[in-house]
Amino acid sequence: MKWGIIGTGGHSKVVLEAIKSCDQNIQVTFFSKVKPDHSFFIPYTFFLDQEELIKLHEGTIDVWHVAIGDITTREKKLEQLTQNNLLIPTIFHVNSIVSPSATVGEGTFVNAGGVINASVKIGRGCIVNTSASVDHDCMIDEFVNIGPGSRLAGHVSVGKQSELGTGVIVLPNVKIGKGCIIGAGSVVVENIPDYSLAYGVPAKIIKNLTNIF
Repeated sequence: MKWGIIGTGGHSKVVLEAIKSCDQNIQVTFFSKVKPDHSFFIPYTFFLDQEELIKLHEGTIDVWHVAIGDITTREKKLEQLTQNNLLIPTIFHVNSIVSPSATVGEGTFVNAGGVINASVKIGRGCIVNTSASVDHDCMIDEFVNIGPGSRLAGHVSVGKQSELGTGVIVLPNVKIGKGCIIGAGSVVVENIPDYSLAYGVPAKIIKNLTNIF
């Protein structure tokens, strides 16, 4: 299997190792706007990330993934791949648990220790990071980041482009709007409106983020 991975930051290392946990015989080509300066990438082929180069490699790469933590950039790159009708699978680390009744969109990544429980729906381009859990009947929209060790109880919903920091806990039936940032270690006990920065135990709204989106 030949993979094209867009991005050469820390998240791309995690994604590569997750892919290799399922298949050690993959071939990988990295695409990035900056040349990687870490020895981790030395064994792999690298190209500067330009749309023309991605199109050039359409016929030589089987599947693609956008391994970029920044939500806005990840969405832009995933849309580019989608417009070119390229194959963009979901990636589940071999040590993750994903319920057969869950629905997970293309380009989403679930890392080691991640748990996706019954009847969960997750949109495209999301990251469920190390040891995060999403319990039954949750609704996670597109391009959401769920930080390492976070815990979402049942019937939680999270809007598009929201980001939950490390160790966030969300209680049952809580709704987090789109474009929200929830600070690390927060406990969310009530609904959070769109474009809010919130943190604390319990989480309180600190700022409206409308002007930065």
